[in-house]
Amino acid sequence: MAAFFSRALAPRTLAASTAIVGAAGVTYYATRRPILLDSAQNAPSKTLSFPTGMLFAKQLTVTDVEQVNHDTKRITFSLPGGSSEVSGVPASAAILTQHTPSGRWFPVLRPYTPIHDRDQPGILQLLVKKYPHGAASSYMHTLTPGSKLTVRGPLPGYTWTPSPTPRDVVFVAGGAGITPIFSLTKGVLSNADDKTRINLLWGVNGSRDMVLKDELASLQKQHPERLRVSYFISGSEADAWAPTSQEVRQKGYVDRAALEKVVQQCETGSFGDEKGTKVFFCGPPGMQESIAGKKGVLEQLGVVKKQIHIF
Repeated sequence: MAAFFSRALAPRTLAASTAIVGAAGVTYYATRRPILLDSAQNAPSKTLSFPTGMLFAKQLTVTDVEQVNHDTKRITFSLPGGSSEVSGVPASAAILTQHTPSGRWFPVLRPYTPIHDRDQPGILQLLVKKYPHGAASSYMHTLTPGSKLTVRGPLPGYTWTPSPTPRDVVFVAGGAGITPIFSLTKGVLSNADDKTRINLLWGVNGSRDMVLKDELASLQKQHPERLRVSYFISGSEADAWAPTSQEVRQKGYVDRAALEKVVQQCETGSFGDEKGTKVFFCGPPGMQESIAGKKGVLEQLGVVKKQIHIF
């Protein structure tokens, strides 16, 4: 989310005529289509700070910065209207952060997935991983309480339709790609009328990379019949980490055997959401190519391109 840490991003050119960028074109990275929950559930009674479908700028103030691990920070911003507003950013959708580096003509825009509840009053919260030479993430890591940041969004996209009958979907995340997956998981589970069951496979190097593990464990405890999480640890500490009674852990990567097992389990019932999408993926390029690319594992298992959504 949450930041789009390892999301496959495609360069696009935005012809802008605002006072910020003048009449020139500015190249930025826009996400693939995020997901909107097509439901009246939890309809906010407060003002939406980021109305769905609007792409305009707001300046937010940093209220808290938490160092989550060696390269990731949780940054909380206050909304302009305070507690009278909620962000309203749909599950797994992204906002765009904007800043203009010193000596640059045009701003840098990057998508991040908020990790807070969309109806939580007064705040917007992002999980930001710092990348080497990453202009946006490096700048975000310099923010302190009181700092200002220009934010745009949300970016519109794919609509998730709740299912009144039990259905299975597969969510696959690699490392920090858990962010939009976590956001969607939380959004789906928040609707008691949605009977969708989520099978989540998350591959990480080690425990310090499991930045949302506690939050996922809490969701699994609240919804044991609707959420199953399997962790895959490829780093050297895999043998030393003891899972809880609710956790499923494997040493290694999210590989063909793991995916084949979960796909076969899902195929015993209704597999896929109301639109037929069976697998939702977010992870680094190499993992994406291996799992969701042409002739990747999913294709070999009979899950075709139109049945896969890649963040």
